[in-house]
Amino acid sequence: MAKKGAKKNNYEANEKFIEYEEEIVKDPVFEGMPDLRLDDGSIQWEAPSNRGSGKFQFTHDKRLSWWKEKASQVGISTSANHWISKVAKSIHPTGRKPCKVCGNVMDIRYSYLSSNFIKRVKKLTYVDDSYEITDLTHVLDFIVSFYDTYGERIFHDLPTLFKCKQFSTISGIPNSIDSWTDWLDKVYIPAEPSMLGPGAMSNAPDRLDGFHSFNRCCRSTADKGRSKENLASYSTDRRAFENWVDGNWITANKLMGYISANSKMKKEPCANEGDGHKHPRPCSADHIGPISLGFCHRPEFQLLCAPCNSAKNNRMYYSDVQHLIEAESKGEEIVTWYAQSIWKYTKDKVCDTDTALRLTRVMRDNRNVAMMLLNDFLVQKHYLFLFTFLNLSYANFDYNFNSVEINNNIAKASFNDTTSTLKYVNIQKIRKIRVAFESLAEYASKENRNGYLFTNDSIEKLKKSALDSLEDSSEYIKQTNNKLMAILDSEEIKDFDLEEFLNELDYELIENYPGFVKARATMFEIMDITAKTLSDNWDDSRYSRE
Repeated sequence: MAKKGAKKNNYEANEKFIEYEEEIVKDPVFEGMPDLRLDDGSIQWEAPSNRGSGKFQFTHDKRLSWWKEKASQVGISTSANHWISKVAKSIHPTGRKPCKVCGNVMDIRYSYLSSNFIKRVKKLTYVDDSYEITDLTHVLDFIVSFYDTYGERIFHDLPTLFKCKQFSTISGIPNSIDSWTDWLDKVYIPAEPSMLGPGAMSNAPDRLDGFHSFNRCCRSTADKGRSKENLASYSTDRRAFENWVDGNWITANKLMGYISANSKMKKEPCANEGDGHKHPRPCSADHIGPISLGFCHRPEFQLLCAPCNSAKNNRMYYSDVQHLIEAESKGEEIVTWYAQSIWKYTKDKVCDTDTALRLTRVMRDNRNVAMMLLNDFLVQKHYLFLFTFLNLSYANFDYNFNSVEINNNIAKASFNDTTSTLKYVNIQKIRKIRVAFESLAEYASKENRNGYLFTNDSIEKLKKSALDSLEDSSEYIKQTNNKLMAILDSEEIKDFDLEEFLNELDYELIENYPGFVKARATMFEIMDITAKTLSDNWDDSRYSRE
């Protein structure tokens, strides 16, 4: 058995990859693989062809014969081009594998955007630099995000974007996101088009599973510190999912797309214009209240040029605080549940630029406590309870612009909504569930985090009370939680399983389940205690430093 910390090719194998190795050798698909283990019992994952001597000198040749026999079993001719690659893809148990270096799990198919495809997207007149995609963006994630951001106009350009040697003309696909995602998944990706690339290159028989150990994320550099995993598509809605913030994420994304695509919006000046500096256009959408601090993701954005947006970097201006206080006074929901108390206790302490920065630091610590609190419930496997914090019901509607107004360099939109019947509803929900839960576990597990942690006897008692109330749930809640737990605890979250779960779920029942309502109220109390402590430490050097 491979041991944690064992080094291979001078790289320490990631824990996910080590687990993956064991799962592969135990899978019936790979039964009969020659020379499966070395003399010390560890897995012989690699069988290079250039071994000149030793007990396993001919392992490569033996495994090549094994792959030829497997080709015969699955009906793939060994005289066909890339036959061994086709066999490896056809027999793989999950279709996804983790990277040996960073652990990032990727699709083994040709499903990630090529540099040429990204260039095509960036050339579209309505797409600007605020729309982030990389060569680690899965094409199905791309098309969902692309539609979220730019709406119906994308259907005019999709045939040109996806045109390639394998598909010289693309026609007959209805202008619906369901039709395009289905076609991409079942027709385009299997054809291995030049506009896409695989998550892992084929490497049979050198590698036991038939794929290179380094995924697309680390293949070029194999550098853990600069893994592209950390540079993958971080669109704004993804950051909202990662921070578990409230707000209508559907309408917020639509307004962001409008700001980046509308020709009139491209002419609008930066909010900081007139300060004596150069402010290039077009401007991009800036959250007046940063979602990284716990403010809502909502359809209102400040227009900032690229240099100003970069310089702001999740900080708050004094003018931001003033605007948010005014918006709140008009009845608008501007802050997420876990930041409501800290905002209440500290907003009136902000009187200038320095204290606005102090508020930023205090709210960042508050957010860290909240994320670790959510993770406490994740560790205790209360997935269904956490599920109720995701505001998934916003995806049940189609939204059309009613108006977009710009006042003092702030764009704000109103919408008309109708009940949606599209399969796309579930696509949106599934994406949010997957990102939110994966990022929460990752957030809590990161090492060397300079995050603020706080608890006391009162908080621990409240936490125990909330956990106890969840343990005493009805049989339906327990069974439903177990179903969700089985999906989210699997090696790789499968969209099909989540869609089936959503279709069977009584969403309104779980939203209003008394045990969940009680536990949520307890979490509000915990964050209120935290906020009072942070507010009392307002003048602490941690927050008042220059």
